Amino acid sequence: MTQNKGKGFTRRTFLKASGAASALLGSAGLGFYGYEAGKDPRTYRGWENWEGVNQDFNRKKYAVDKPTYLKVGETSRPDARSDVIFYRRGLFRRQWRDETGLEGLDPYLQKYYRQNPEHLELDLYSQNELMPKLMADTRKYRKQFLLAAAWSNAMGAVGPPRITEPPEKSDFMLNRRTGQPIEAVQFKDPVKTSKLIKKMAHELGSTLVGIARLNPDWVYSYTSIGRGFKSDEPIEVPKHWQFAIVVGTPMSWDPLYANPTYGTSNDAYSRSRIIGFRLASFIKQLGYGARPHTPGTDYDLMVPPILVDAGIGEQGRPSIVITPELGNNFRPAVITTNLPLVPDKPIDFGVQDFCKHCKICAENCPSGAITFGDPVEERGYLRFKVDTAKCLNFWNSTLGSMGCRLCVAVCPYTRKANWIHKAALKVTADDPTGLTEKGLTFLQKKFYPGPDPQTYYMPSLGGENASYRPPPWWLRSEDFIE
Repeated sequence: MTQNKGKGFTRRTFLKASGAASALLGSAGLGFYGYEAGKDPRTYRGWENWEGVNQDFNRKKYAVDKPTYLKVGETSRPDARSDVIFYRRGLFRRQWRDETGLEGLDPYLQKYYRQNPEHLELDLYSQNELMPKLMADTRKYRKQFLLAAAWSNAMGAVGPPRITEPPEKSDFMLNRRTGQPIEAVQFKDPVKTSKLIKKMAHELGSTLVGIARLNPDWVYSYTSIGRGFKSDEPIEVPKHWQFAIVVGTPMSWDPLYANPTYGTSNDAYSRSRIIGFRLASFIKQLGYGARPHTPGTDYDLMVPPILVDAGIGEQGRPSIVITPELGNNFRPAVITTNLPLVPDKPIDFGVQDFCKHCKICAENCPSGAITFGDPVEERGYLRFKVDTAKCLNFWNSTLGSMGCRLCVAVCPYTRKANWIHKAALKVTADDPTGLTEKGLTFLQKKFYPGPDPQTYYMPSLGGENASYRPPPWWLRSEDFIE
């Protein structure tokens, strides 16, 4: 394995690695139990809250025939304009004048306050005394609650930022009064700041987080329309694009294995881009530049090599980055920023060597887009090259959700977080002989083969609408729809 080169390879290490490899290969009979363990929802890494595990109270035991609220009189429907306090307070603030009093309000508000005079008193107290004190103390104690306010406000960022200006303007939050970027908060220590950003990314829903110093080679020379650049002029990398923060989530596990017909990238895309929008908003509120580059919308840069730089994983044969935790079932977003951070180091857990001999993704690729060959040079870097035109053509050759994702589903690294997968990952990453990984690849091909790749095509192209594995019960249309 690459990570052990130069460390010395003795007879002792060979025997140790061979013993580990033999033990693992000898446990092939446990494959059935490993498969069953993979069905446990607790193994759905990155999806712990999406598989129903947390809803574990036995409600059937306490089921009753009637709701526990009581109807005791004639019913009526509430009027949101007056009965919902948030709406009422807004209307009251805009309409109340001391000189006109109740008579200056809309008739339905007049009626409400005459029926509820105590609320008129409370609403007047809020407007005349409470809110002025709140505004004054907010300014006075702003620093104490700065992070809490930025986090709270960031949660509202669920759509892409509207970019009409160059990054030097659009990546920063502007002062509404002056039109200039707000003053940057001075952080004590980049190490602590990096820890804060990672915690915040996880809090916003990211499964994996990494930080890299942005390599200008990964920025596009020209970008798409609508990103604040002139499409007919080469991009000059903005000076504030100093660091790249990687966030993201996995696709739903069971539909993933039922690709290419039942899976979708949109589930992870939507979550990952919202995490990117929110984290960028959080950073901008602290006075630093931040731009999200998110799946399903737009990028100004190449994402896979940034993931490698950030220590998320290694780029594999299908050009997708393979991570230790999720395999290549990871849909990332990137935030470029000038927030002072400490970059993570890249990792080497043996993917390069593994992909050279595995080739399962190439064997299962219906389009032939994934090469069986060695890495080749492209723009000065060595990597496995995928024929994207062949890949995209296959997207339009299947029914169900657009796309394919077979290279994700079949990858030996892309497994749920059960004990057998964790053991295999640990042994292969630490085995300098490569015997274990070759043995496991053989076992997967022998005992878990996929359909003939040509059966994945739609019927009009001679296929059978096949999927790598059967769809989950909740996507079987024939069980629910007439």
